[in-house]
Amino acid sequence: MLLFDSPFVPNRPPPLSNPGAGRFPLGGGIVVEDTLWPLLTVRFGAGLSGETFDAYLDWRTECLQRCEPHVSIIDARAVPIRVAPYRQRYIDWLREHECALREWMIGSAYVLNSPEGHMLASLIRHGAALHTPFVVTRTLPEAATWAAGQFQERGLGEAARRVRAHYALPTS
Repeated sequence: MLLFDSPFVPNRPPPLSNPGAGRFPLGGGIVVEDTLWPLLTVRFGAGLSGETFDAYLDWRTECLQRCEPHVSIIDARAVPIRVAPYRQRYIDWLREHECALREWMIGSAYVLNSPEGHMLASLIRHGAALHTPFVVTRTLPEAATWAAGQFQERGLGEAARRVRAHYALPTS
């Protein structure tokens, strides 16, 4: 199955056998970036649709198929809290990929700016029984600091250094 060959995807990312390939808009305000692999950054915009959310889940599945440890930063500050249609799809996807997530996902940092968003992230993780480390922050630099710490703790010092350099963070 070829992913991202649907007409709603404005730019098709290169095959994920080429980690760190770049930054790609998936449409609907979703931008995915893996230039700092093993850090994945996802920015969700307000124009989220079912098709673009499915494209994101397909991309995320391909990332898991790399079979490499990684951290994701999910910036959902622009997403309206009323995303019920996607919430269950995301929980189902998390459950479906539970084993791969447990093996390859070092952790997730959610960038949210409301208490409701924080509660929603916790409910989704609880509903999916996701047990990987996570944090909820208000800014990308806070999320990047946490991600760099996760890399450092797992002996991925070069990844931690690149994240800190990219976000102009102090070394710890």
